[in-house]
Amino acid sequence: MRVARFASLVVLAWVIAIGSAVVPSAQTKTDEDYDKLMKSVGATVGSMRKNMEGQMADGVVADARKMADLQKDNAAFWTSRKVQEAADWSTAAAGHATEVEKAVAAKNMASAGEHMKLLMGTCAQCHAKYRDKAADGTYMMKKQ
Repeated sequence: MRVARFASLVVLAWVIAIGSAVVPSAQTKTDEDYDKLMKSVGATVGSMRKNMEGQMADGVVADARKMADLQKDNAAFWTSRKVQEAADWSTAAAGHATEVEKAVAAKNMASAGEHMKLLMGTCAQCHAKYRDKAADGTYMMKKQ
């Protein structure tokens, strides 16, 4: 009985390990998915700025949480494309968004503003290197 139970656990662990290795590749986003993600990031940044200017703490916190999640998706996208620099910038942006949230929770809007600037700086670095402006004024990812 013990051997059967042990064998079952080994098989289960193996299935989980293989399944975990396969799932990320199944979640690789397309360029169209990435475009939607970036549009959501842009809308969230706009809302975050308005809420910061209006000193609307609840709105800033909600936007910062959303931004952190979006940037985690962004990092996953770039990791799947094996572009570590962009993935690192996305991870840093997620961290800055989390710091904005913490600063607002501590009622320190000045610190939140500083972290917002750092967040925007990571976005600017990535945009400068990995996106192009199209003739119609929209943006697209540079071909790697």
